[in-house]
Amino acid sequence: MRTRTAPLSLLPTLAVLLVACGKFVSLGGGSGSGGAGGGPDPGDPASSSSSDSVTTSSTTGIGGGGSGTGGEGGGDVPDAGIGGGGNGGNPGTSPCDDDLALDDADPFQAARAIELCTLAEGPDGAGLLEARWVLPDGTSIPSGYDMQYALGHGLYDGFGPNVLPRAGKRMLALSSGAARRPGETGYQAPFGGYAKGYQHAAPTGFPKPSPACPGVLTGQPYDGVALEVTLRAPIGTVGFAFAFNYYTAEFPSFVCSTFNDAFVALLSPTPPGQTDDNISFDGQGNVISVNNVFLEVCTCQDGPPCTAGGKVYPCSLGASALAGTGYDTGQGTGATGWLTTTAPMQGGKTFTVRFAVYDSGDAILDSVTLIDHFRWISTGAPVVETYRPVPP
Repeated sequence: MRTRTAPLSLLPTLAVLLVACGKFVSLGGGSGSGGAGGGPDPGDPASSSSSDSVTTSSTTGIGGGGSGTGGEGGGDVPDAGIGGGGNGGNPGTSPCDDDLALDDADPFQAARAIELCTLAEGPDGAGLLEARWVLPDGTSIPSGYDMQYALGHGLYDGFGPNVLPRAGKRMLALSSGAARRPGETGYQAPFGGYAKGYQHAAPTGFPKPSPACPGVLTGQPYDGVALEVTLRAPIGTVGFAFAFNYYTAEFPSFVCSTFNDAFVALLSPTPPGQTDDNISFDGQGNVISVNNVFLEVCTCQDGPPCTAGGKVYPCSLGASALAGTGYDTGQGTGATGWLTTTAPMQGGKTFTVRFAVYDSGDAILDSVTLIDHFRWISTGAPVVETYRPVPP
């Protein structure tokens, strides 16, 4: 059994948080064009397997009212989208998320933070149809826990001094604890953890063992938060992509244990050939948790390299992305660095993506996932995969 490092009480600070619902007005203007792309995920900011430095998107085109044009060789339909009424332009120098507050509880504003800015209009309009806060299994927030739940999501303009949004001015943070940064009202250190006080079911198809940890199943889910968005893909689309970055306080002590917090991105309808809806997993089929092979930003008491769960972690991306995040203290911690998930999707189709984070086994030792830069793909034949982007 794990124990919390300190008792926690947040009800006074939680009193200012309310779960809201609403809509926003899409940005208008002329047509725009996307920037030139390159590399396996054109339109992604440059990222290196030998450095954990973070840069923002080089895409500069925006659009509104009409359709923009895709970047040269980029393959991204120009609407992630900062357009109004039409297909708009790629996120860039005039983002739609520059005026969002950290604790804005409107799920439509959370969608804006990941560059989902165009509301679908009419029976065939492309864009965002619905956004709502739910539990990881898709059910409603438990009665009486709205304020605790709201502390589990935030709209960040950065995470420490070295991690910036991948596009626009904000990114969505989902946490099994408190999605607040050191020094902010409501912050709770992830190593102590913030217990929200509720349990819930796992998403359909979970728990399931990680190939990296044969025979180990995660425990009862706790404290989950999820943003669920329903979208209609623009005509000409062949898929979509988004960026995420997963942090966990469970490294290295709880590798391959029942206490493995998870991040999942659940696509409905279920992708062909899959037995569950999750589209974010590593090349071995491990869910995004402390057990995934992308955990290359890390530190430990006597390393790196770090040994945990019978595995050796070289921490090849260093630790600078942990600085100032609250995940830079304790005996060790880990993160994936920025990753990209892609999935196929036919233009004109309506679908739902549920981004979810939850505790497993107990409600302490928390994790947070940063999500940003949702965009459409217009060329090639994208498949369900998650990878680390490389420089163009």
